[in-house]
Amino acid sequence: MTNSPESNRPDRDLRQRVREMDWRIQRLEATQMPAKSIDEAFGQVYDELDELQDKSDGIRSDIAVMKTDIARLEGKIDSLEGKINIILQHITGLGN
Repeated sequence: MTNSPESNRPDRDLRQRVREMDWRIQRLEATQMPAKSIDEAFGQVYDELDELQDKSDGIRSDIAVMKTDIARLEGKIDSLEGKINIILQHITGLGN
């Protein structure tokens, strides 16, 4: 049996594909992050999320205080409006 170029071609193709696969595996291994780095990165993300949550809670608390202050001021404005109406009625002589 003679070794023709066509009979060696499947072997060459197979070896070429194995080399390509090996190269791809090496690239994947080289680009993967170690588990410790991933854990540290997630830790930083969670820390930042906790900070944002704390800030959000503070802002919500401030808004609640502002709403209370606004309600108190609205009550004072309503009271003043009633007093102004009484004064205007006395001045104009127009009563209900």
